[in-house]
Amino acid sequence: MLPILLGGLAACSNHQPAPAASAAPVTLNWAPCAGVPKTQCSRLAVPIDPARPNGAKLNLRIARVPAIHPNSKKGVLIFIPGGPGVGISGTFGGENRTGQHVDDFSRKYDVVTFDPRGIGMSNPIRCAPAAVPPATPPTGRTPSAAEFKAIGDANAALFKTCIAETGDLMTHLSAMDTAADVERIRQALTPNTGLVAYGGSYGTAYGQAYLERYPDRVKALVLDAVVDHSVDLPTFVSRNVLAAGDAFDRFTQWCKHDAACALHGQNVGLVFDAVVAKAPVTRTLVSQLLAAGPDPNVGWPAIATMLAEVNDGKSEALKAMTTTASLASSSEDPYARAGKNGLFAGVICSDYGPQSDYDTLLTAGNSVALQAPRFAWKFWDSTPLAHATAGVGDCAGWPYAASNPPHRLQVGPHPNVMVASPTHDPATPLINALSVWLQIPQARLLIADVDGHQSLILSACAYKAEAQFLDDPASVSSTTICPR
Repeated sequence: MLPILLGGLAACSNHQPAPAASAAPVTLNWAPCAGVPKTQCSRLAVPIDPARPNGAKLNLRIARVPAIHPNSKKGVLIFIPGGPGVGISGTFGGENRTGQHVDDFSRKYDVVTFDPRGIGMSNPIRCAPAAVPPATPPTGRTPSAAEFKAIGDANAALFKTCIAETGDLMTHLSAMDTAADVERIRQALTPNTGLVAYGGSYGTAYGQAYLERYPDRVKALVLDAVVDHSVDLPTFVSRNVLAAGDAFDRFTQWCKHDAACALHGQNVGLVFDAVVAKAPVTRTLVSQLLAAGPDPNVGWPAIATMLAEVNDGKSEALKAMTTTASLASSSEDPYARAGKNGLFAGVICSDYGPQSDYDTLLTAGNSVALQAPRFAWKFWDSTPLAHATAGVGDCAGWPYAASNPPHRLQVGPHPNVMVASPTHDPATPLINALSVWLQIPQARLLIADVDGHQSLILSACAYKAEAQFLDDPASVSSTTICPR
């Protein structure tokens, strides 16, 4: 089990479930989806402010993989993207499509996903990085009060340009806003049936918000690799830091016992420290790649090979893995990169609020640093123009109160929800899933004893159980344990 960090629950929200927005019948015009093979795309107009259905609109880009057997399909399965920042290409494109069993699901469903508001081709967030003075990075692992203020000032300057370039959408990026979009998609595609959906990673925050707003419309909802929105941002980030430390320990134990590891017989922690000193980018890169667990191409074996080569003065593997992880590079358009980071902050900070109490943050940061010192930097991380990971610094300088503040789920008993998690997930630890499961009476629970992010991708047993649940929630037992 991962250690539980000190930290209280945030105050409960007074948000009440919203009624479904009335919507006239919609005709969607499907055409080949640019850049995503074997996929069709269309557009759906949704209100920027869900509370003002007749107000200004944005056009969501939605995508579908049509059912292989349309005459016998069970209906529509919606994949709710995570991130924040994942969209159609990250769900239906490349290896992600295979990993998430999109084509397998299309044997029974039209499989649908979308670019969430502010992402991809759904009114992407715009910012002006050229107007932002560069922030001086902290001199140590933990920023001083002055350094943290400088981070907030640099963020605030970037956010100001995002608000000016993007307009009202910048204040309507919370999970509740996206949940309203999911309901609009459901109304357009399956107006006479309930929602059948899979949400992974931050998509679970959108899924939980949907469950609060439209509980009577949930026919089958899987929440996999779970975000726990009942805790404040320092606790949320601290859990992630501890999970990264746990994942690194699992990696080092594998290297100790498996001769296939390129670092077998060496002190992996000391090698990692030496490599980070030589190539600081490896610090962020390894924390990302741990999400793949023992995957031979991008997981533990590849990480070990990369660290061994860099330690020997070679850079080929590092370059290849950096490209694979899609870290920001000098060739990436800085305006597009800044827009992505403005979007990330716009979502996270709308759901968790600004972070400005340095003394409270310092206490939490010091606590987690004692337990996971190699990844303590993730607690404070804020990279306004090259975002790669979440930290409390992301919301330093955010100018608004949370529109969807942390709170325990306000839902009644719901057997049509399954909460799922790997045992060792470096991005969304098991404690999150257990917490959310306890907040939804009668929800099903699935735990897969695997390393990495999202049980659907990592465990054949989890895929089978989740697919069965989506077909018929009543056919799945209250608890499913998928062995290693």
